[in-house]
Amino acid sequence: MSSTTGKNTESTTKAIVIIEATFNANGMHTPEFKEYSRRSNANGEARGGMVLGKYQVTDNLAEGELPHLLLVIEYPDIDSARETFSNAEYLSILPLRKVAFKQVKIYTTNSLPL
Repeated sequence: MSSTTGKNTESTTKAIVIIEATFNANGMHTPEFKEYSRRSNANGEARGGMVLGKYQVTDNLAEGELPHLLLVIEYPDIDSARETFSNAEYLSILPLRKVAFKQVKIYTTNSLPL
């Protein structure tokens, strides 16, 4: 809560979602990926999500597994971001995601600098 306004700033500050994904073998070329991508994008856009960047990862300069894909998405607030990945529509496409991806990590943050 902000001490100067008394308002809950968590729900009024833009939220950034970072998605880290690793495809299954040939997962990017499956009909399940195409359908998951279409429905996931529509679901996010319906909640105000705007893709800021979509990146193919080419190198890992530290330790750990190399993901294939990073997405950076901005939402109007953290509640919209959370709703995007917990609503019935998104939950209904998880079986499609499992066919296409070996692993998906979804991180939430905010647009405020540290």
